[in-house]
Amino acid sequence: MNNSPDSAPAPARRRGRGLPGLPALQPLPTAAERAASVIRDYIFEGEFLPGTPLPEASLAQALQVSRNTVREAFRALMSEHLLAYEAHKGVTVRWLTAADVRDIYALRRVLELSAIDLISEGRAALDTAALGAAVTAGEAAAAESRWRDVGTVNLRFHAVLVASHGSARMDEFFLRLMTELRLGFLAVADPESFHGSYLTRNMQLRDLFGEGRYADARAALTRYLEEAEGPVLAAVSAAREGGGVPRPGG
Repeated sequence: MNNSPDSAPAPARRRGRGLPGLPALQPLPTAAERAASVIRDYIFEGEFLPGTPLPEASLAQALQVSRNTVREAFRALMSEHLLAYEAHKGVTVRWLTAADVRDIYALRRVLELSAIDLISEGRAALDTAALGAAVTAGEAAAAESRWRDVGTVNLRFHAVLVASHGSARMDEFFLRLMTELRLGFLAVADPESFHGSYLTRNMQLRDLFGEGRYADARAALTRYLEEAEGPVLAAVSAAREGGGVPRPGG
């Protein structure tokens, strides 16, 4: 009797082959990942201020997950520098340090200015419609004195620019970086003055990109980032020294 593989019936050989045309399934997020996403979004939108306590039991009840799931979400967000643990206080939304702010702005320069370089060289395309929509949304929020929302739209404006790299990993990294920066924005005492000035600069950048003046846009963004870093540094340092709670609206 011949037991070699070649003697197997044709249907058996076919069963070992790949099945063409089937789509790859994306892995579903775990409960902990979903919980972390909710908390991260609340920080990005300015709903959770630095220093806000996050009681484990209350969050578990609100999110309808186990406390172990909440702990796992906490660990993930601590690794992203968004939460901190203090003995006898538990987990809180983290206060940024001056070193954090310097790091964030250094990374912003790398990611945003290199995006302009790619666009100017014709190696990337900017979604000018999304950029314009962000400016329009910022104007609408400013008209209603919703300065926290102006800050959120500002972060999204810059995310559109970074998206020109065409890298999903870079987009994800930049969004988390901007979520961390939001904690710095929330320490600013006068959100109207701070965000209002940068809304005007976003309008200028939109116009420069629309006119194809990429060198001017790069120079304007370089100044923009240099001048934005100072107020956030000062606000973060003052908040940490004074132990105060930032005003809602940043």
